[in-house]
Amino acid sequence: MEAETRTFDYKIFFKSSEYQFDYSVTISNDNYQHPPPVKEKPEWCALEYKKCPNCTLSGIWHTECPLALRLIPFVELPSCNSYDEVHAEVEFDGMKVTLDTSAQEAFSSLLGLVMATSGCPHTEFFKPMAWYHRPFSSPDEAMYRACTTYLFSHFVHQGDSQQDLSFDFLKVVYQNIHTINVHIASRIKNYLETDSAINAIVLLDLITKDLPIAIDEDLEEIKNMFSSHQQIYK
Repeated sequence: MEAETRTFDYKIFFKSSEYQFDYSVTISNDNYQHPPPVKEKPEWCALEYKKCPNCTLSGIWHTECPLALRLIPFVELPSCNSYDEVHAEVEFDGMKVTLDTSAQEAFSSLLGLVMATSGCPHTEFFKPMAWYHRPFSSPDEAMYRACTTYLFSHFVHQGDSQQDLSFDFLKVVYQNIHTINVHIASRIKNYLETDSAINAIVLLDLITKDLPIAIDEDLEEIKNMFSSHQQIYK
């Protein structure tokens, strides 16, 4: 069967200048990854350069960090500030989503998609969410999508077994992502002309750190949304 692809075209227009940042993420359903840019590989892309302590890749088979390679265009951003006003447009599936926001918010949405489809082993969990990417999702939406993805993944791989069904593994996923966010920011910070990329990662990391807590504290709110489904299972 021929592979299917989906493309998300991001355009970010800066209000204070004529600069426009264009970036397309094309994902194929054969591996749910997008290829790295065809550019010279800087030294900070080397796998062993400030390598994440939880990295599972071997330097024998991987000379570069797959996530770092895909961050090259963001590190090359011209000087701008994270709080700069921007107009962001995302086209996908015949639709266009627009938002007037800060550079930090716009790049955070794009970087979330880039990281999920980078090939980093710790972002594998997010590939289904990336296939159905929705730009500029709120933290509540992110939690809902993560929880439902986790539960459906459990059903696919464990059937209807309820044994040991909890959200503990999902918390581990996000703890690993937090580690990656911290170390990828450290990896690129000395090579940036702008703080937008770093602050976008920081914003993503706030969601990453909050989600395990939200699972414990706010899950009841999500459960209430499904109270009307009770009759289905009688």
